[in-house]
Amino acid sequence: MLRIFIMGLIVFLNFVLQTTLFPYVAILGVVPQTSILLIVSYAILRGDVEGAVLGFCIGFLQDVVFMDYLGLFALLFGLTGFVCGKPFKDFFKDSFMLPVILAFFAMIGYEIVFYFIHFMMQGRLVDYFRIIILPGTIYTMLLAIPMYHIVFFVNKRLERYEKRVRRIF
Repeated sequence: MLRIFIMGLIVFLNFVLQTTLFPYVAILGVVPQTSILLIVSYAILRGDVEGAVLGFCIGFLQDVVFMDYLGLFALLFGLTGFVCGKPFKDFFKDSFMLPVILAFFAMIGYEIVFYFIHFMMQGRLVDYFRIIILPGTIYTMLLAIPMYHIVFFVNKRLERYEKRVRRIF
């Protein structure tokens, strides 16, 4: 129960920062997608199912606030959480290069799918890739390690608390 409360608080804080502060620190008109970083980090640490649930919740929150129709962000972020958590269930969690690499591929995949759904009729993939996708991915990757440190620290503390409360091992 504490994990749900803490992760809900982190998701809310991330949402508030991403919608209020980060537009003011945009570089070349590109805002970092810290939601993707949060999903990737949590999926690496907790697995595919919890990553997908967190991704769906973050996406649904963004759908409710920003989109005219529900489901696009929820689907994209839920799939991102599932895919990023699937192969790394038994991976060494202290490696800080893994979130950077996964964040890179998750951002590229997210932006391309988002482009095809929203801007397919314009037919300017090369310009969109050069102006939006690549700078956004690089900007987001710069924040990958600090975000992973935060999620790693919170997850470690929550696991220690859960072991103490449940008296496991």
